[in-house]
Amino acid sequence: MLKIEKALKEAVAGSKFKCGHKQALQSIKGSKLIVISRSADTTTRRELEQQALSAGVPIYQFDGNSTQLGKLCGKPFRVAVVALKTE
Repeated sequence: MLKIEKALKEAVAGSKFKCGHKQALQSIKGSKLIVISRSADTTTRRELEQQALSAGVPIYQFDGNSTQLGKLCGKPFRVAVVALKTE
């Protein structure tokens, strides 16, 4: 298991994450990492990268698509963006 997958599963188990573009943008200042799937659209990716850069939050480009990221988070739907919270 990759380190990012382990970190995601731990965050999901502890409810320390936000799924989705809008949720991630709202909680970007309280996040320690933003994970973006490779199937996220360009506009979403650009907006998140800009906000994360200004807040000093690192971004990880998930190698899988949004369906795989959703399954990794235990969600029965596609997830393009996940924000791992610090609290």
